[in-house]
Amino acid sequence: MLRDELRGKIVAKLMNARCEIEDALNLSAPAARYDPVVMPNSTRNKLAAIVEELNGVLSRIDGSQ
Repeated sequence: MLRDELRGKIVAKLMNARCEIEDALNLSAPAARYDPVVMPNSTRNKLAAIVEELNGVLSRIDGSQ
């Protein structure tokens, strides 16, 4: 497999992971004041940090091309 092709597959996987985590965060946010808490704020904060880390990794990969 060519290096650029492999890099593209890795970037696609990481972008999909980021999107899935963002979707989970959006689904877990209570829409109204009395909606049940599905995920504690500490867990939501950890997932948000993972999204930011993935953004950084993707930027570094793009910068190394």
